[in-house]
Amino acid sequence: MTYVENGTRFTHLYGDIDERFYDSVESALDELAALLRGEARAMYPQFRDRLARVEQMADGIGWGFHDFVGDVVGQLEEELGGR
Repeated sequence: MTYVENGTRFTHLYGDIDERFYDSVESALDELAALLRGEARAMYPQFRDRLARVEQMADGIGWGFHDFVGDVVGQLEEELGGR
């Protein structure tokens, strides 16, 4: 989660980066989502606000990054948020 937050924050501070950078951050978010859907399911409430902040922070970032983050965060909320 910290890697995803810092990567998103880094873009806001220093401007657009390259596709490889965003692929790396997306991969970390995918790994977190897989954990939250599986063995760390009970921990979702602890990450919920942080995920929402990352989605907001990602707004306007290119390379499809904002769309990807929005999709992952939205799916997690749909699957785990009502519990």
